[in-house]
Amino acid sequence: MLRFGRTNRLLRSPDEVIDAIAETNVAFAAIDALVSNDGRAGLAIDARGGVLAIRLRGARAIAQALPWTALRQTVEGIVVEGDRRFGTVTLIGITALDVRRLGQPEYAPEAGTHDLEPKSEHSPEHTGA
Repeated sequence: MLRFGRTNRLLRSPDEVIDAIAETNVAFAAIDALVSNDGRAGLAIDARGGVLAIRLRGARAIAQALPWTALRQTVEGIVVEGDRRFGTVTLIGITALDVRRLGQPEYAPEAGTHDLEPKSEHSPEHTGA
């Protein structure tokens, strides 16, 4: 069965961005992604730190691997400047901090582990006292 896209398509999650990349002809092993607040575009990163932008044009997804210099912050969000075929797209509501967090593990301390100081050899926990 051929899949040419879906009507009224929006990207709603980072997983949907990664799935949409697989539909394009761009070979890119994304490990993390973010999606524009309007659901029409996204940004992904691979394990080497490469970046790929994806946008929806109608029901089809178009992707392009880009240098980091193709991204810039504006008041509306991150602007991605691709080649003539890809064009320019704004990731609405995405900030430079969001982009910097791409590929970073989320820090969520376990319940009850508020002490982040390493235990010393002389601490009561270590000596068995």
